Amino acid sequence: MPAAQFMAVFGHYAQRIEEVLVKYDPTQLAAAAAHVTDTDAEIPLLPEESTL
Repeated sequence: MPAAQFMAVFGHYAQRIEEVLVKYDPTQLAAAAAHVTDTDAEIPLLPEESTL
């Protein structure tokens, strides 16, 4: 999906997430990010959707 199309579809979600995340302490966000393993095991994905 081209960037312009992606932003047209998902841009407002990204903007809203940013509005929410700025309300949190950066230290808390960093601590939470340390727990993210970036695996897709918890959700069913097609092979082309995997981040591996």
